[in-house]
Amino acid sequence: MDQKRTATDVSTGSECDSNSGTNDSLSLQQGLKVLISGAGIGGLTAAIALRQQGHDVHVFESSKLASEIGAAIFVPPNANGALRELGVRVEEAGANVVNYMTSFFPDGSKKSIDVRKAADNWPHEWYMAHRQSLHRQLKEKALDSNGEGTRVTLHVSSQVVLVDPHSASITLSNGSRVEGDVVIGADGVHSKSRKFIPGGNVTPFSSGRSAFRFMLEKRRALEDPDTAKFEFKDGEFLIWSSTDTRIVIYPTAHNTLLNFVCIHPETESEATEDWGQTGKVESLIKVFSGSEPAVKRLLGKANPKTLKVWKLLDMEGLEDWTHERLALIGDAAHPFLPYQGQGGAQAIEDAISIAVMLGVDTKKQDIPARLKLYQQARKERAYTIQEYTRRAWSDPPNNGTPFDRMKIRDYCFNHDELGHSKELLRNCLQPKLNS
Repeated sequence: MDQKRTATDVSTGSECDSNSGTNDSLSLQQGLKVLISGAGIGGLTAAIALRQQGHDVHVFESSKLASEIGAAIFVPPNANGALRELGVRVEEAGANVVNYMTSFFPDGSKKSIDVRKAADNWPHEWYMAHRQSLHRQLKEKALDSNGEGTRVTLHVSSQVVLVDPHSASITLSNGSRVEGDVVIGADGVHSKSRKFIPGGNVTPFSSGRSAFRFMLEKRRALEDPDTAKFEFKDGEFLIWSSTDTRIVIYPTAHNTLLNFVCIHPETESEATEDWGQTGKVESLIKVFSGSEPAVKRLLGKANPKTLKVWKLLDMEGLEDWTHERLALIGDAAHPFLPYQGQGGAQAIEDAISIAVMLGVDTKKQDIPARLKLYQQARKERAYTIQEYTRRAWSDPPNNGTPFDRMKIRDYCFNHDELGHSKELLRNCLQPKLNS
């Protein structure tokens, strides 16, 4: 878990430029033309970071981008620090700090932890954000005409169906072809970009669990005498766990909304892989029928028009995230289960890293090597946290080995991807600059 050791070690076998020591007229001081498939949190963060590096960034999104799917999202310290480097302050859009974690147990007991006591060990604050608000912040930052670098060009209703890693070109569903200097696949767990990576023709599979998700106005929970007993303190993360189920509630939007994530065996609901699938309140209540009456009453307040349910997907690890001038980031490379709140954070770290590796002076012929350096910076860490996340469902874990949650949390939270990637790039370039 020693991040500095990893940064130094992985650099020793890397070729970050194709021609050592050269600095000729092929250097693209005007920047690269970057094509990004996907305008989710990872894609937009990459667009902002690459724009600020001086590149001409084009983002292609298959939807109309009317609204981001999902309810709320953790912005842990490692992601918060990365976003702040880009000038994004999630608290300005209503994100609130995590103050407490309260666990309720099947025997009726509970345990509450004051997270603020541990927060001094982390470099930045841990936030809970409304996903739509965060997405809107990122989109506005990318499209701001007065921001650093050239305004990102966003193409909506533009589904990427083919990628040519050699020419760094994409083909859209309408048949039009766009050429660039580098392509970034940020198109999620069902990525179309991934199949153009050797060995990337893998199919995500069900983890065996599904999740209901919905938002509830906090005042509605507090106005009901039966549910007001839970208090719902500002910044409080609440969790009810059993062998097969888990109910997680946490506030967002200036502590005015409660986000519910209700995880259960997939056989107990009619979930599909579609994040937009509407769930049934009666199904939600049935799945969690063993909960105490006050919890069931809370769940019964879900709006049937906005209640969603979907399968939680996992995927085998990829040998490579890059090929020639194509690279994958976020769920396209490493989809996360929701048990650690690190899925969005790791996509953000990917975005920061790839922007570091693709500086404004990157030459076209060096792009494949720089993308491999990005993979070196990110792959081990992302897959390590992905495996921790799988194990986090059970405590103790199914294999019976010790699972130090605080140590793992510190490993996740105390990471500076900007510094890590800069060090890796510097270590790779230094021998060439000295030659």
